Amino acid sequence: MSKRSLSTRDAAESIETIRSVLDRTTRYTHISWAGIAMAGMSAAVAGAAGSVSEVSPIALPSRFLLLWSAGLAVAVAFGFWTTARKARAARERFWSRKLQVVTLGFLPSLVLAAIVTALLLDVGRLDLAPGLWMGLYAVGILSVCHVLDWEFQLTGWAFLLLCSVSLFLLRASPNAAMTVGFGGIHLALGAFRFFKERRWE
Repeated sequence: MSKRSLSTRDAAESIETIRSVLDRTTRYTHISWAGIAMAGMSAAVAGAAGSVSEVSPIALPSRFLLLWSAGLAVAVAFGFWTTARKARAARERFWSRKLQVVTLGFLPSLVLAAIVTALLLDVGRLDLAPGLWMGLYAVGILSVCHVLDWEFQLTGWAFLLLCSVSLFLLRASPNAAMTVGFGGIHLALGAFRFFKERRWE
């Protein structure tokens, strides 16, 4: 093999390496599979508790909100903890520039979700909340997916699909809708991330 062909191949490999490094430096990769899986488990437990105790967003709106707020608090707390651990393991700051981009990009959806929840509670239509929560969550994910791995974009579209299903087909079963959406999708994403982190990265 000639020196020219060797140098061309080396140059191509160097370019590919540079592309790979640039891709990694522009993506936020510290979202742990364990945090995602815990979010799914928390939603599954809350959904089961809501179904067993028949907590309805129409008949018992305060209890419904309290139940799912508790599930959200557990998921967020565990998610931040596992993310901080992963950042420490990579010897990077927890509150990094990329995490700021993700947080600030996602924040408008969370604020709007709180406003919509207050409105639905005021007009007595909290049964619409699960579907709208999924839709706003999907918009939040899709607004920051440019700095996340491709599976998060797929997750956002999955939540949009479940938003429609919840609003039109599962409106009478809000706890089941939340379990399928926030429970099932997060567990599936957590499992995928587990195998990706263990085998592919």
